[in-house]
Amino acid sequence: MRLILNTCLYYTKVFYRTRSRQINDTLTKLLSSQQEESNRQSILKSENVTINDKILKIPRGTRDYHPRQMKIREEVFRTIIDCFKQHGADTIDTPVFELTTLLREKYGENAKLIYELQDPIDDDGNNEKLALRYDLTVPFARYISQNKISAMKRYQIGKVYRRDNPKMTRGRYREFYQCDFDIAGCYDPMIPDAECIKIIVE
Repeated sequence: MRLILNTCLYYTKVFYRTRSRQINDTLTKLLSSQQEESNRQSILKSENVTINDKILKIPRGTRDYHPRQMKIREEVFRTIIDCFKQHGADTIDTPVFELTTLLREKYGENAKLIYELQDPIDDDGNNEKLALRYDLTVPFARYISQNKISAMKRYQIGKVYRRDNPKMTRGRYREFYQCDFDIAGCYDPMIPDAECIKIIVE
């Protein structure tokens, strides 16, 4: 365990020296974009935009991303995905909504933050209670269990939803992206933890 921790500390120092400038530049751009969004929200609150007597606005806890902001996001995602792939992870895609019972069983007290959808009835008359995914971990657990996968290293980037009290200036949204990296299987418990720490450093 000491060897693993020492290795993590070594990588922390190395990557901090070589990439701190890149990280600082990226953070500066992101903070600048966040300030722009905060200013835009203030303007929208003070001025009602109307067309044909209809107020145009986005739902609370969400936001639009402009081309400049999307370029930054794409670069951030590319960097993260490259790192995940270097560690041998495969990606999957799961539905943006799952069965409500599955989500409620896993989140306990946080189940109150789940966005439930209106019950749809399909052509066969079946009625399924559905909800938007709260994170990417539970859908992944359902995926490996349903497909009888005993071991997998996977990454996934996608939107998740929280029926929460949004605080836009603090980065607390109802719709946002999560970048997940999970190692499923039976291993020495310290090995996956050490690899995840190394990925965070990188």
